[in-house]
Amino acid sequence: MSDVYVYALLGEAPHPDAGAGLCAEPLRVVRVGDLVAAVGEMAERPPVSEATLRAHDAVIRRLAGAVDAILPVRFGSLLSESGLADLLTARGRELSEALALVAGREQMTLRLLGAATPPAAPAPPPDDLGPGARYLAARRAEWRRAREAPELEPLRPWLEPLVRAERVTRHDTPPLIASVYHLIDRGAGAAYLAAVERVALAAARVVATGPWPPYAFAPEALG
Repeated sequence: MSDVYVYALLGEAPHPDAGAGLCAEPLRVVRVGDLVAAVGEMAERPPVSEATLRAHDAVIRRLAGAVDAILPVRFGSLLSESGLADLLTARGRELSEALALVAGREQMTLRLLGAATPPAAPAPPPDDLGPGARYLAARRAEWRRAREAPELEPLRPWLEPLVRAERVTRHDTPPLIASVYHLIDRGAGAAYLAAVERVALAAARVVATGPWPPYAFAPEALG
């Protein structure tokens, strides 16, 4: 029996005529409790190519237009239907909370471009901590630093009324400094882009794109 290729988790089942998947296979849903997964049957993972990646994204976009909440699943997620059910059961609460966050919302992406100047090093942990506690405190500080974008501070007052959640990924590939993903209400993309255009950043150049399905806000739950 074929495995299922998982496209997305949905807040509701789409219209019965949801179209076909990236290999022209019929789409259907798998329900586990309150969770709904949009899947297609496949015997093997599709090859990674520009064409298949675009086809995968086209399916995600079509589903996003048909439901209020969607968590896109990364390309190539092929597993047994029982394995999918086990994963959704094990992480049901986390995935339900993530669906609630993205309901009625979409993603905007900012690329920060500039010189390769890493953010300031975090302050050292207090001396009165033991070796284990100092190590954990340093790891937490480094984790936070990798998920911050201080270059955006001049822009934040303009974006704050629009942004519902943020994810940041810093890069070591100049001129790309960081990728910043913002969750906004559906339909607010034009206002978001206008806000970005109003402020010139001193520390970086910013390129805004979107709206997109909320790829950056989907937990790494399936593989």
